[in-house]
Amino acid sequence: MYPIKITSTQKTDVLEIRWMPHNICNFKCRYCFPGSFEGTDKAPSDVDLVIDNFNHLINHYKANGKKQVHIKILGGEPTLYKGLETFIQAMKDKHNAYITIVSNGSRNLRWWQDNGDMLDNVVLSYHVAQADIFHHLEVADLLYEKGKKVTSLVLMDPTIWYECIRAIEDMKQYSRNKWMIQAKELVEWSVEPVQYTPAQKKYLSNEMKRYPSVSWVLKNIKLLLNGSMRLFDSKAVMDDGTTLWARPHTYINKDWTNFKGWSCDVGLDCVFIDSKGNVKGACGQTIYNLPTAFNILDPKFDKKFKPDLVASICSIEKCTCQPDTHISKFNLSNGDISSTRTIIPITDYRVYINTKCP
Repeated sequence: MYPIKITSTQKTDVLEIRWMPHNICNFKCRYCFPGSFEGTDKAPSDVDLVIDNFNHLINHYKANGKKQVHIKILGGEPTLYKGLETFIQAMKDKHNAYITIVSNGSRNLRWWQDNGDMLDNVVLSYHVAQADIFHHLEVADLLYEKGKKVTSLVLMDPTIWYECIRAIEDMKQYSRNKWMIQAKELVEWSVEPVQYTPAQKKYLSNEMKRYPSVSWVLKNIKLLLNGSMRLFDSKAVMDDGTTLWARPHTYINKDWTNFKGWSCDVGLDCVFIDSKGNVKGACGQTIYNLPTAFNILDPKFDKKFKPDLVASICSIEKCTCQPDTHISKFNLSNGDISSTRTIIPITDYRVYINTKCP
């Protein structure tokens, strides 16, 4: 059984930009992806240039039908970027952008107090071997009390499995508020694959370990309705005719990631900007069917960036980025099955809390 078509649940008028401003991190996790913490790519010093070029990129997409802008700021550890606050405020003012930050949460509480209001969604990755559980709880509770969508993403390292379980249970017991807790299955980047026992795999079969209260969901129902919060990231049509809904880890950990030769909508709905400023797919695929990438740090970016927004033919034999696996795509050898998106109707909160990922 293998996918022949994947349809994203992202709304068609949304542009998602994932940006890695540098590859500096104060944590050194063995399972993090290559290039994420080496410190070789410093943050851009000219914040105004970055803002101007982001404005140009976004305006080009708006002229081609996009209405909403979701910006996900990644790392490295993005809160170490000194220009972060200025950049986010500019994107809010100019584009009313929905801002997500993926952080290890290690900055002091004052930083989160001063800057948390400008964020919409915070994913706090919890790395058991390095994180401080009490600080993590304080940051998550503070952001939740500011009205933000907060998820604690616990990286489930099988070498310290019981410490990971203990961290999840401590979060449930000692947090002041009921923010989301997710057990994150690792994607191994070393030669040896991650080895989970059958019992561990059963525990990970439902990654959500705590949902927010019904009152929180009802208060924030607009997140579900406008696509800022999705139950699943995509729907896959399999070669045996079956279909399944998928969340971030599904394709990679089932080894369903060879999309070479497929038509992929990377560059249409989503772009990744790496720590060197290259605008491409996170998998490394150049986009717009061009041989080279544009660069957001190029002083002449506004003169050069005028591409036709077309689907790309994938040249990557193994897609290694979980968000890129969910971009609408289809196997050209299976005929004309164009990548129409599928939006999940949200009619009952019980659907949300009872749904499991395959």
